[in-house]
Amino acid sequence: MASYLSSNPSVNGSSHANADFSIRDQPAPETDQYGYKIREQPMGTKRRVKVILMGAGASSLNFFKKAEEEMENLDIVCYEKNHDIGGTWLENRYPGVACDIPSVNYQFSWKIALWTHYYSYGPEIWQYLKSIEEENDFIKKYIKLRHQIEGVGWDDNAGLWRFKIRNLETDEVVDDSAELFINAGGVLNNWKWPNIPGLHDFKGKLMHSAHYDDSYDLTGKKVAVLGAGSSGVQIVAAIQKKVNKLYHWVRSPIWITAGFAQTWAGKDGANFAYTKAQLKFLEENPKKYLEYRKQIENELNQRFKFIIKGSPEARQAREYAEAEMTRKLSNDPRLVEKMIPKDFNPGCRRPTPAPGYLEALVAPNATIFTDEVKLFAETGFVDHEGTHHEVDAVICATGFNTSWLPRFPFKAHGKDLRELWSDENGLTSYLSIAIPTFPNHFSYCGPYGPLGHGSLIPLIEQWTRYIFTCITKLQTENLKSLTPSLRASQQFRQHADLFLQRTAWSSPCASWFKQGKRDGQVAVWPGSRLHFLEMMKAPRYEDYEIAYWDENRFGWLGNGFTTREVEGDGRDVTWYLGSLEEGGGDVQPVFGEALMGVLAGWVIKEEEERVGSREGV
Repeated sequence: MASYLSSNPSVNGSSHANADFSIRDQPAPETDQYGYKIREQPMGTKRRVKVILMGAGASSLNFFKKAEEEMENLDIVCYEKNHDIGGTWLENRYPGVACDIPSVNYQFSWKIALWTHYYSYGPEIWQYLKSIEEENDFIKKYIKLRHQIEGVGWDDNAGLWRFKIRNLETDEVVDDSAELFINAGGVLNNWKWPNIPGLHDFKGKLMHSAHYDDSYDLTGKKVAVLGAGSSGVQIVAAIQKKVNKLYHWVRSPIWITAGFAQTWAGKDGANFAYTKAQLKFLEENPKKYLEYRKQIENELNQRFKFIIKGSPEARQAREYAEAEMTRKLSNDPRLVEKMIPKDFNPGCRRPTPAPGYLEALVAPNATIFTDEVKLFAETGFVDHEGTHHEVDAVICATGFNTSWLPRFPFKAHGKDLRELWSDENGLTSYLSIAIPTFPNHFSYCGPYGPLGHGSLIPLIEQWTRYIFTCITKLQTENLKSLTPSLRASQQFRQHADLFLQRTAWSSPCASWFKQGKRDGQVAVWPGSRLHFLEMMKAPRYEDYEIAYWDENRFGWLGNGFTTREVEGDGRDVTWYLGSLEEGGGDVQPVFGEALMGVLAGWVIKEEEERVGSREGV
C-alpha cells in the first residue's frame, strides 16, 4: 500500500488517511521469529489438574473442605483401604482409647464442637470426623473406600503420577493417574505383631490394639497386655478393675507424665466429663470458648521448653514426674527401680499421660513383669522364670511399623523411595512435607514433622494451606512439576540433626520418633510447633526445582489481562486501595450515583452559577 501511494501523487487526502489507518491498526503477528505465541488467556487462569490422596483421615477431610472453599479446577480422588473414613480413630477401638490432647484443641478451626470429656474418647472423635464427612457428602464426592494403592511411579514425559489401585472387595487392579500425589495416610497406620515365640499358637482371644474386637467382653477374664506405650497404658488403666487377673509387661523404663494442659484437667490430672452448665456456657459464649481454647493451647506450646536438655523446665519436669510416679506406684521398690528412667528425661518418647495406669500396676489383681515373656502356648504364656500362666485373652499393644517406608513401590526418575530411605542412607525429607527428587508430591507429617508435642490438627491446617499455595502456582504458572532439590533437603537435614542433639528426643530411649530404636535417627521437627508454623507460612520456591510446560516461563502472563478483570470474576478491581466490604472481603463494589451528585466537579460549577445568578440580581 505504501508503494502504491508514493507512485500515485494524485490520490486524494482520504486515500492517505486510509493508508494511515491500515498501518495503525494492522493485526499483530501471531508468533515471533522463534515461533513463540501468546497464550490467549488472562493471567491467573488456573488449568485443571487432578490430585490423588492416600488415606481418608483427618488430613484428607480438611483438604476436601478447604478445597471446596478456596480452590478451582481441581479434581480430587482419595483412596482409602478401610471400610469407612477416620484413619487411626476408626482402627483403634481398644478399651480406654482416648486422645492425649484436650478435646477443645483437637478439632478444626472451622468445625468447633461441644465435647463430652476434657480428653475425648476415640468413638467421640471418630463421630466428629464422620459428621464432617456426612455433612459434606465426601464419600460420594471424592473417596473410594476399600481401595488400596499398590504402586506409584512418576511419568516425566506426561507430568503425571501413574497408580496401580487394588479394589479390596473385588481384588481387581485398576490404573489411575494424577498431576499430584498427596500422602495423607498418617504415621501410625501399619500395625505389627510382636516377635514372640508361639504367639500365634495361642488358642484364646488374640487381639492387637489397632485391630481390636470390641465385641469381646473382658469382664472376669484373665488377660495379658503386651506393650507399655501410649495404647498399652490406656488399655491397662481401662480394664484393670473389670478383669479377674491382669498380666502386664514393662520391659524398659518409661516416664508416665502429667497430662497435656493438666492445669485445666480434673484432680490429679484426671479426665473429666463437662457438666451441662459448662457446655451451655461454651455454647452461649463463643468468644469465651475461643479464650478457653487459646489458654489451653498456650499451655501446650510451653511444653517444648522441657524437651531441651539441661533446661530448668527439663529439670522441673523430671523431678515432678519422678515424685508422682513414686507416689502412684505406692513406693513399690521393684517397680520404682525398673520403671523410672535414669538416662533420659521426660519427652524422649512422646509424653504418656495415663490417669489410673500406675495405680493399676499395684492393684491386687495385677502381676507386672519387667523381664521378657519367654514364649506363648495354646492356653497361655511362660514367664521368664519358666512358670506357665493360663489366660483367656492376649492384647498386643505393640505399636506400628514406623520406618516411614511405603508398603508399595514408589518410584521417581528410576529410584524407589525404599532404596533412597535405606538403613544406610537414613531419612531425608524436605521440611516434613515433601521428598527430594520426587515431583508434585506432598505429605502430611512426613519425617522431621512436629510430632513431639501438642495437637496435630492446627498443623494439618497449616500443611493444607502450604499445599494449596503450591498447587495454585502449578495451575496458574503452567508448571509441569515442583520438586524439592536434594541439596536443599540435605542442608535442612544437616541443620535438624545437629539441633536435635540438644533435645530429649536424641536420648537413649526406644521411640517411634526414632523408628522404634534406642539409637535410631531422630526424625522430628528441629524446633517448637510455633517455629514450624512460622516456617510453613509460605513456600520457599528457591528450594525447588521447577519445570515448565512452556519453553518461555513467562507464557502464563497471557493476553495482557488478569482474571480479576474478566467479566463475572467478581473480585475488586481496585483492591489495592482497600476494601469496602465489612471484614475486608475481596468483592467488586456495586457503585451508585449518589456520591457523584456530591463530589463531582460539575456539581460545583452548577452551584457557582446559581450563586452568581443570585448575586447579579
